[in-house]
Formats: sequence, structure tokens, C-alpha cells
Amino acid sequence: MAGQIARDATFPRPGARWLICAAAFLYLALSFAAYATTGRTPSDNPRHSALDLAVDKAAIRYFRNRCHVGVSIAVVEAGHTYFYDYGSTSRGKVALATPQSIYELASVTKTFTATLAAQAIVDGRMSLDGDFRNDIPGDYSNLALNGHPITLRTLVTHYSGMPRDIPDTDALFADKSAPDFNARMVALNQGFGREQFLAALHDTRLRSTPGEKQVYSNAGFLVIGLGLEKVYSKPFDQLLRQYVTQPLGMASTGFTLDGNERSRLINGYDRYGRVTPYHPRNAGAAWGLYASTEDMARFIRWQLDDGNPVIHLSHQVLTGNPDDGEAMAWNLGSDQGQPVISHSGGSFGMSSQVVLYPKQHEGFVLLANDACEGTESALKAIAEAILSNK
Repeated sequence: MAGQIARDATFPRPGARWLICAAAFLYLALSFAAYATTGRTPSDNPRHSALDLAVDKAAIRYFRNRCHVGVSIAVVEAGHTYFYDYGSTSRGKVALATPQSIYELASVTKTFTATLAAQAIVDGRMSLDGDFRNDIPGDYSNLALNGHPITLRTLVTHYSGMPRDIPDTDALFADKSAPDFNARMVALNQGFGREQFLAALHDTRLRSTPGEKQVYSNAGFLVIGLGLEKVYSKPFDQLLRQYVTQPLGMASTGFTLDGNERSRLINGYDRYGRVTPYHPRNAGAAWGLYASTEDMARFIRWQLDDGNPVIHLSHQVLTGNPDDGEAMAWNLGSDQGQPVISHSGGSFGMSSQVVLYPKQHEGFVLLANDACEGTESALKAIAEAILSNK
């Protein structure tokens, strides 16, 4: 399962929300005053090539929102990789990230889980449309509705009818902007590990017939993780190392971090400018990975290899169509007439975005250390702007 690096924080009562908001915005303004005096956000961008200038233009626009703290960008094109870092790893001082700095990937983790599921299909251990209850340990007759069981296709596209989370977070997400949201999420998941998840899964009732309605579900991807463990008879983290991180040389990617990696893990900040805790231990196959920008560039290069049968399968349309549909975790769309494959993520204090342009053999990874409103879409806008301006 996932690793957790806890950080203590004091969260105010909801009644003090107005005071928190005012103080937070004042803090944001003061902490970035130095940026305003120089006229530039700190960066390692050399600003020489057309790509450099396109990245810089997009990043300058991104940092007009002073809620943003820092962002690391990797651009993969024509077999080459380019790294850019902007802003800071800390609100208290200017400390530029590097390609070795480590971020939470949040829900971009799902693309790793989906790729492993595609590997299982290629290996003949799973199928897209078989009864997935046969692939998880135990008897889960409850994971069917109206004669339709959950399948890998419905799980990986969020059409399974599974709840968003186990334990249930619907009440918390009804007011995600609450200043105590993160604290309540941490408390809800405290001590809730694999065994508790399996027990709760027996009491889970599908909220819609599988295949009928799309509702985002972290729990569904945790179920996929359980299935992968069963069909391969190996823990999920071992499967990840065997099929993804070791072959690609992604030495700084995983669910837990050693001492050296902890020293490279940067701070995350919420929309109020406060340092946040990292994801809970049980985020696992749904949103539990840490990775460096350097490692994610390797992942992007791999995802652009459509000649690989696993990658090719994981990018195929499962619902909708190529211009507006879903593949295995990936969102499918178009930009300037070109197909786009993407996935975003958001944790308590970080945001992530991966954007692939397969026909052009170009890809982007963008990692930010804030969870401000709209950061995930703003990161995708950076990739789109770079492509159109270079």
C-alpha cells in the first residue's frame, strides 16, 4: 500500500473561515512580493530556443495567479527531454525545484495501475469484460447490480457504480473548500488499511448499474490493485517495480520513500497557503505514488511508444470516442485537430498533469506544489500553450 510522511498541522474551526481566508490571501501577497519586484518568477529556463520561450510565456501566464507556488515541467519531443522549473519549493523562501525533486502524483497514479492492468490482459491473466469479482480475493456477490457485475472496463473508466472512496468521503467532498477538509480526510483514513478496506468492501453497495453512469471512483482503482495482486500472486508495489519502475530506471518513484528521497520531497500547499499533510497510507493504487520530474519524463517517453502492445492497448477507446472518451484511465480528447491523451491529479497540497500528443510523439508532465482551485486545468493549459506557441 502507500507510504505516508506525516506532517502536523493545526486546522481552525469552520466558524473562523472568513478570518483564515483573509489572512491567507494577505500571506500569499506578501510571500510573493519579491517576485513582483524583479518582474520575473524564479526559473532555470535559459530562454534560448523557441521551446524555451514558449514554456516561459505559458509559465508567466500561469503565475499571474499568485496562489501558485512552484511548478516543474518536462517536455518530451523528437526523442529529447527538456526540464524547466519555476517558482519555489517553499513559500517562506525562493528555493527552485530540480528535475530530481519529488512530488505526489495523486491520481496520475491511476495511469500506472491501468498500464499494469493492460499488462495483465496481454499476459492473459485478466480480461476487459469478464466478471472482475473472480479476480479479487474473497466472495463479493454484492459488487453487481441488476445482473451486471463490475468489470475491468467499468472500473478503469469509472463506470463501475463504485463509491468515490472507501471509507465514504461524500460528506467531506460536499464542501471541499472547507479549511478543515484535509484534517478531516486524514482523520477518516487513520488506521484504515488493506484489511479494513477488504472488510468494508463486503458491505459496499453499487450506486448504479455497472456501465450505466460515470462517477469518479478511487475505490474502483483500489479494487483493480487487489485484482492485480491476486492474478499475479504478488504485492502491488512489487508488480510496479517489475513491470514499470525498474525497466524504465524510475529509481525515485514509489509508494514509500527512503531517507534520501524524503530530503527531495517538496512541500505542498493548500488554497489557503498552508503546508499540507501528504496523502494517507491507503491511497495506494488510486493516488498513492511519489515521483520526480526526471522519472516522469521516462514514463512519458514510454507512454509515447505506441508500438508497445501494453501501451497501445491502454490507450484504446473504451467508452465514448477518440475526441471525447476514456481509455484505460486515460482521458481522450483533441487539441488543434490532434488527438490528446491526458490525466490529472490532485492531493491535499499538490497537483499533477500528464498530456500526450501521440501523433506528434510529444508529451508533457507538469507537477505543482499547490492545490489551489483550478490548478490541474491550469497545468494542462500550460502544455496546450507550449504546443501552440513554439
